[in-house]
Amino acid sequence: MVGKFDKRRVYVTGGSSGIGAAVAAAMAAEGAHVAIGASRRADQAEAAAAALRSQGWRAVVVKANLANRAETDRAADEVLRELGGLDIFVHCAGIDVTQTNPTHATPDETWDQMLSIHLTAAFRLSKRLLPALLHGERPSVTFVGSVAGLVAWEGDVAYNVAKAGLHHLARCIAADYAKQGLRANAIAPGVIDTPLTRGYASGMEGGEEAGMKVLSGLHPIGRYATPDEVAATVLFLSSDQAGFITGAILPVDGGMTMI
Repeated sequence: MVGKFDKRRVYVTGGSSGIGAAVAAAMAAEGAHVAIGASRRADQAEAAAAALRSQGWRAVVVKANLANRAETDRAADEVLRELGGLDIFVHCAGIDVTQTNPTHATPDETWDQMLSIHLTAAFRLSKRLLPALLHGERPSVTFVGSVAGLVAWEGDVAYNVAKAGLHHLARCIAADYAKQGLRANAIAPGVIDTPLTRGYASGMEGGEEAGMKVLSGLHPIGRYATPDEVAATVLFLSSDQAGFITGAILPVDGGMTMI
């Protein structure tokens, strides 16, 4: 199958559901060979990979707990072995706060967990993958950050700081490797209709649907986004059409951060 990512080798972390699953499917549909990273939802990732393969696309699953440094290194090595190299890296893996707290009451465990998955894992994977990416075809890195990395959400200090750090990590990689032809960017989504978001909304007053309605009202555009809409932005940043874009933090937030 010939598409805009024909035979490009792509690694998508957090690819078992939500934004990551949408990115993996969209990349495969455009002809890419895709490694789907998964941890707790490995069965879902296997099912997603099987569905892609049934349509004639190449997809493999790489299982790893990205909070564990040894497993993070192993995952990167497995991706390179399975795909024979790498052209595009998309870090979507993430977790959300299940209980908000002001900074002084934020548990150390929450801080450590948020930074390990969102930021430290992105750094360690990038560190391990960058030498291969520099030998790839028109290489790019895209991190899925958050509007929480652009503005401070009350009660979410660890998540906010982790996402802000992820944004700046993209800029640092962009600065380090621009002369070698590698581009790095981040996106900052607003509220997206994912299992993580619905889990958060279910703890709000009135339950899940009431919570999702409240969250949709945070956007001037009047709704929340679908994973496919975010995936389309990732595909654009990874494509030749974005060949002059690097070091950018692109809000995908229905106008949330403009007010």
